[in-house]
Amino acid sequence: MTDSKDFEKILSELDIKIQKAEKRLSEIKIRQRRTSFMWIVYSLIIWIVCVVYLFKKLNGPFTVTSEEYLLALVPVIAVPFGIYYIRKGLIYFYDQKQKKEETNLTLLRKEQKEKVEELKKKTSYYTTQSLLERYDEVLAAKKKMDEKAAVKKLENNQDLRQRKPVSMPAQSQLQPQPSLPRSPIPQQFSPPQQRYPNQQMVAYQPKSEPQWYDKLIDALVGDAGPETKYALICAHCFAHNGLVLKEEYDTIQYICPFCKQFNPSRKSKQDLSKAILEESEEMKEETKEEMKEKDVVVNKE
Repeated sequence: MTDSKDFEKILSELDIKIQKAEKRLSEIKIRQRRTSFMWIVYSLIIWIVCVVYLFKKLNGPFTVTSEEYLLALVPVIAVPFGIYYIRKGLIYFYDQKQKKEETNLTLLRKEQKEKVEELKKKTSYYTTQSLLERYDEVLAAKKKMDEKAAVKKLENNQDLRQRKPVSMPAQSQLQPQPSLPRSPIPQQFSPPQQRYPNQQMVAYQPKSEPQWYDKLIDALVGDAGPETKYALICAHCFAHNGLVLKEEYDTIQYICPFCKQFNPSRKSKQDLSKAILEESEEMKEETKEEMKEKDVVVNKE
């Protein structure tokens, strides 16, 4: 009884630590995007002020010396480079923090798995389960059905959420509003834009031809328009949680602002599903070997 309580306490503490680490990881991602955006906005304002100052110097009533001209020109040239490289530094800083937190999270999950395995061995979990699977046909059939249903549900959720916003306008135009109640799609899988009207027009704006200032911003910020991003759909309330870059889609974790539920990354879900399947296969192989050994012993007797 004491060992059981000790394991329960340890596993509970590890679970709390894992939840806190996942929350910190999500907050780091949010702070990275917010800091990068605010830095670009404020630094562009400073650059515009420098350009206006240079323009006034050149068109002022007084004669401008070469030193004054250079003092006014240097910030106009140097600020864009400063914006770019400082933004790169911010991204590197937050990437390092994210990697550190991901390493900590991996270690916590590994420790949790080891403790669970230790508890299973101490309580003869595998032996009991193998006997039940061998002699209880109903339990064995139910377990196979549950495994197939879990894998199928995970694949369906991943396919549902992996969609680009550029494909959404065509769908919304082809389906008139009155026909939505008669759609065969279940209500919980309806597009989140219909459930949250304030977000409808975010991805539906037609993109105009890029101007020279658009190219300048892309050079400073990077090509990160809506057409190159993926939509984040909450797995609990199916609300739209913004857009992320393709390289961030598999690793980003976040807390939904609508239902306040944590959404783990797709990569962690895939790893978990793979680990469950591998563990299930290993258990089956071990069970078969144990049963063969027992059959050999029984035949000898």
